[in-house]
Amino acid sequence: MQNEANTRYKVWAYINLVVIPYYLQIKKQAMKKYLIFFTLFILISCGHKLDSEVEKEVSYISKYETCILADFVFQTPSYLNLMTVASNDDLIYLTNDENPVVRYFAFIGLMERNYPKINQIYESHKNDTEVISTSNGACLKNSVSVNSLMKDAISKESIYTLYFSKNKYYRKKRTLKSATNSHS
Repeated sequence: MQNEANTRYKVWAYINLVVIPYYLQIKKQAMKKYLIFFTLFILISCGHKLDSEVEKEVSYISKYETCILADFVFQTPSYLNLMTVASNDDLIYLTNDENPVVRYFAFIGLMERNYPKINQIYESHKNDTEVISTSNGACLKNSVSVNSLMKDAISKESIYTLYFSKNKYYRKKRTLKSATNSHS
């Protein structure tokens, strides 16, 4: 009887100390796989879908914009076309595009539209060291990382800030002038 109880205890101990933890570990690993699969499925199925016009502009930029005028991006026809067809949600999505020029154009577009979370987008790109070829419009060419261009754009002394504030000033001035002329 003692021997049988001892054997039962050993079996019980073996099951509780070896079999159950091993079973739980296998189950945990299987659950991790299912969880990863489920998460990927949700992300893929709920991902942002770009409009065909936006996709067309992104494709054009990716193919033809190999060297940009960094200080005058806002005057580039492909940038202006993208801003015409893209919503803020599209631009947010495009800040993570595989093409660095598209990411940069999207970032500048959000800045131009005064997107309130622009600093968070900048923070998420602090390690974006992919290089973009830039030019001054004449003979000087350079290679600058996306994060450096974004940092320059977001800084207070940036030409973009000056341009946008000047641009807004002149728009308001024109609006006031046209309103005054229409009342005359």
